[in-house]
Amino acid sequence: MTLRPRQPSLGSMNALAKRIYNIAPDSIRVTFADDSTATFEMQSAEFFQDDFQGIATPLDDDDREHRIVTVGPDPGQVVVGREREGGGFEEVGEIVAVEAVDDS
Repeated sequence: MTLRPRQPSLGSMNALAKRIYNIAPDSIRVTFADDSTATFEMQSAEFFQDDFQGIATPLDDDDREHRIVTVGPDPGQVVVGREREGGGFEEVGEIVAVEAVDDS
């Protein structure tokens, strides 16, 4: 019997996370659940099975690292966390929309 690593099912991956993954390494603009927006330069974006993690830097005065991750039950939510001054991360918000930034 040959054991194979479990491959992610495209149907179970979060659609917003897939969009971020497909846009990266280009910059993204996200809309949060509270209707605020932010623009990020993507440093990395990857899936671990069905779970997504991206590392990004906002394109404003905040140069702290931000993490974009899926949380919750399958397929879950996509949230952004900002690095705290003393270590760890604090939640910025839940992403409800993603678009590529037009650099032209």
